[in-house]
Amino acid sequence: MSLSSTHNFESRFPGTATGTGCINEVDKLISNHEKVLLIADAAGFEPCGAAKYFTKHSEKVIQKLYSGKALPLEEVEEVYADIVQTPDIDKVTSIIAVGGGTAMDLAKIIAIALTNKSNCVDDILIDHKKGNSFELIFLPTTVGTGSEATSFAVVYKNKVKMSVDHPTIIPQKVILDPKLVESLPEPVVAATVLDALAHATESAWARKTTSESRSYSSESIKLIVSHLEPGTPNRLEAFQLASHLSGKAINISRTTLCHSMSYPMSALFGVPHGIACCLTLSKVAALNFASKEEDLGGLPLSHIQESFELLFAAYGVGSISELTKKITSILETLGVKTSLSDFGILKDDLPSIADKALTKGRSDNNPRKVSPDDVMEILVEVC
Repeated sequence: MSLSSTHNFESRFPGTATGTGCINEVDKLISNHEKVLLIADAAGFEPCGAAKYFTKHSEKVIQKLYSGKALPLEEVEEVYADIVQTPDIDKVTSIIAVGGGTAMDLAKIIAIALTNKSNCVDDILIDHKKGNSFELIFLPTTVGTGSEATSFAVVYKNKVKMSVDHPTIIPQKVILDPKLVESLPEPVVAATVLDALAHATESAWARKTTSESRSYSSESIKLIVSHLEPGTPNRLEAFQLASHLSGKAINISRTTLCHSMSYPMSALFGVPHGIACCLTLSKVAALNFASKEEDLGGLPLSHIQESFELLFAAYGVGSISELTKKITSILETLGVKTSLSDFGILKDDLPSIADKALTKGRSDNNPRKVSPDDVMEILVEVC
């Protein structure tokens, strides 16, 4: 029995197809449309097998490959301008995304811009009420972002993270075919599954967490922790499902301080996003665990107690010191360095990170209220 069957994915999450070969469900979905816009990650489209699959739909599919590793606004504007001028774009009624978080977020942004016939993408960053009218079909090819389960997308304007957020950009159909992640190089597996781990962990303690999001967090963490070692049976399928669950968790709770601090690390110094999030995860965990009621901005202390009771159980530990050691050991098991200096970041660089580390909607969703001094202290500890 597959992991997805064991976890009852398809019955729990209508619109989500799982299991080897479920990509074939896209045939019927495409048949419902005159034209479909396909946005895919250029580097991974062929290795994951999707390029070969979509050749039979070439008459219906308008294909756009994106080679960027993030979404700087100027590049997104170029992609949008190119798509708008594509023949038959006005006949498109569905948008398919194939790739990791970058391709899926790009598809969401393009969907809103096309729906509203925007002159430029910057328009939809200003008016957050604009939604999407296209059917969205997403095929994740990495094991971490969970973007196929969320209502938001990230773009960088002048190297500052900005978001679009609207319920209409949650895809109607998600294809979680394990074949799509079989070709992932181990460094990409590590970087992306760490993003899922950070999502699930931060979601558990987020100010906006709920019993539902916490249940997704717990399930996601357990899947990751029990499949860390390369060669573990069903490892990539487990990470794929964990990524989706953590995406569902943060769609409810949003992320917190670790994600907020990661954005300038990635934008200014190129640290892979999932790794950037987890470099501070153990330190933020310890900071939050040590909170007193007066640190929590109105939250009851029971919020912290419940959060860490769940996290201790999910990680299989019994104390905060064991949890922080476990997080560090997970990075090491995945072959990831654990200090900022390993990524070329020096102590003199820390103020530039700290200056942009407190992001509205992320750092203020952390249960413990944090100051610039708290941020700087964490950065010094992990440098």
